Amino acid sequence: MLLQELKEQSYKLSTSDRLELISALVQSLQNSGQNTDWQYLVQREYSWRRQLYLKGRRLLAMTVWQDMLANAMSREDAADNWDLPLAAIDEVIRYCESHQDLLKIEADEEYCRLVNTGVSLEPKTAA
Repeated sequence: MLLQELKEQSYKLSTSDRLELISALVQSLQNSGQNTDWQYLVQREYSWRRQLYLKGRRLLAMTVWQDMLANAMSREDAADNWDLPLAAIDEVIRYCESHQDLLKIEADEEYCRLVNTGVSLEPKTAA
């Protein structure tokens, strides 16, 4: 089953069943090809997320990577912007490129959590 098909089917589940399914999928993705040799990245056990954070910061690797993509930043620009060594930026890029399924699932999960708590994610139009 493709990721998109799975996503569509998951919306038919109750919220608790969907969260359980997502948790199982995230765990499965985390365990496949897990690299424990990260120098700058670490998992936070208390977070519902399974993606990695930069050590010593409350900063997801995905946040740095998305910022680089959205703003067409070079490695050097990102390192300067986030005050990180180039080696950390390289590690962020390697991690995010090799864990895109996990990052996508967690982004979808965050969206569902925000919608379920009543957060409006639709852009507001000027009156």
